[in-house]
Amino acid sequence: MSGEKHAGDKKQLVLRIINIALSVILALLICFVVVKVFFITWAKVDQTSMYPTYEDGQTVFINRLGKAERGTVAVFYDSDVAVPRISSAFGMFSGDAKLLIKRTVALEGDKLWLTKNSDGDGYRIMIYAEGSEAAVTEEYTGPDGNAVQLDPITYETAGVLRGTSRLNPYIVGEGCAFMIGDNRDESQDSRVFGDVPVSRIIGTVI
Repeated sequence: MSGEKHAGDKKQLVLRIINIALSVILALLICFVVVKVFFITWAKVDQTSMYPTYEDGQTVFINRLGKAERGTVAVFYDSDVAVPRISSAFGMFSGDAKLLIKRTVALEGDKLWLTKNSDGDGYRIMIYAEGSEAAVTEEYTGPDGNAVQLDPITYETAGVLRGTSRLNPYIVGEGCAFMIGDNRDESQDSRVFGDVPVSRIIGTVI
């Protein structure tokens, strides 16, 4: 009788340990999903448009709570996605939409136009924040702490900024941002496809 009781107690102990282990695993899984969907996720850079700030194949971590501000590097979808958080976290329900990584150079209402560089080598972008009389300076810092070197924009790569001037600026649309890759000679960005709705931005690169 005591042997059966001992076996029963041992079985209950094993079941209790299994139950605790499963509960811990389930709790960790839920925490992982919550963190990845709502706080921090990651993505692989699949392009050279941000070189040398970020290299092709490099994994970047994304702050889900980060908002695209002038100068921040953000990750966004190139077309509308029904459930962007789930899609970007687990690669589901995104269809043909792709994640892109670019730098936010202007926000809603900002005015942009091209102006010739003083040495005559290409163009630079003049950016004026809405309601401001002073230009926004394009001085960015990379993850290594060094200044990001931006190549001049050529007239051929100016895209939607071609033909703009102080009297005829490009104005970023409502609820949108203007995104450009740091590797400006090789980047397909807002100069090609125009404004990016902030609803497509999933977060900023940490």
